[in-house]
Amino acid sequence: MNNYKFIMKYFGLIILVIILSKIDIILLKDEILKTNLPFLFIAMALNIPHLFIKSYRWNLMLKQQNICFSPMQTFFAYMSSLYIGFITPGRLGEFVKVFYLKSGRGISISKGFSSVLGDRLFDLYLLIILGFIGLWKFDVLGELSDVFLVFTIIVLLSPLIMLNKKLTGKLIKILYNLAVIKKVKDKIEESFEEFFDGLNQLINLQLLVSGLLTFIGYFMFFIQCYLIVLAMDLPINFITIIYFMSISNLISFIPISISGLGTRDATLIYLFSLFGLRSELAVSYASLVFVTFFVFGGLIGALAWFRNPLEINIGLKPFRK
Repeated sequence: MNNYKFIMKYFGLIILVIILSKIDIILLKDEILKTNLPFLFIAMALNIPHLFIKSYRWNLMLKQQNICFSPMQTFFAYMSSLYIGFITPGRLGEFVKVFYLKSGRGISISKGFSSVLGDRLFDLYLLIILGFIGLWKFDVLGELSDVFLVFTIIVLLSPLIMLNKKLTGKLIKILYNLAVIKKVKDKIEESFEEFFDGLNQLINLQLLVSGLLTFIGYFMFFIQCYLIVLAMDLPINFITIIYFMSISNLISFIPISISGLGTRDATLIYLFSLFGLRSELAVSYASLVFVTFFVFGGLIGALAWFRNPLEINIGLKPFRK
């Protein structure tokens, strides 16, 4: 059983090792060294406005819950969560935002987590739509690809479910149990009802504004991804890279990898092959994506974290304030 848990936890890294053993490392290195650095640096720099938009979306959700956090406070908390998420296993990074609310405003973990989960659901909603369209468009799963087009329509209509409070409560409870890691769940003393009440405060017309910010934030993210395409001079257009990155990011939500390592590479190898592009190009692109969004984003997050650290102890070594 322990071996199974280990394999699932590091499945992505195992895939990455296998991929690297199969491709031409010299060619991989040459492709990376040929990168147009100005395009890459612009892509990295856009992390700041991109993440500020996402943090501002979270800030609006907090205001709907009558939680007073300034846009800069939410930005630094958001950035710190990226840093902790980068250096720790599992989904601890997201919970850093919850602990900032608890430490700074005395907000319960249950209520704090409601805004964090709501914030993440906007990202997941858009990725599911774009990712499922991509699976259908590129016929990734053969005959099953049409099924994903049906799923896309269902997901598009899913906000109507919110009108049914009873059904919404059942679905949210499932998400709550899936999203809260066990070590944190054991320490949550507040009831699910408090969490659900906090989420209910977010269900109003302000969702349209949050949806618009999600669209703007992801549009900027896709521009960053396309800048990496331009940096590598790849024959892939903007719309195609939107679908490619939506599919790979959607797969990265499966908790079998660290920061999408391995799973992103394998997904892009397949998608690039549809355009006759070599595996080395796919891995080079995946590597630059990792550096741009995770390494560089993590470094910015580290500055935010050390500016205002917290003491966190949920089964890991405490982070001291």
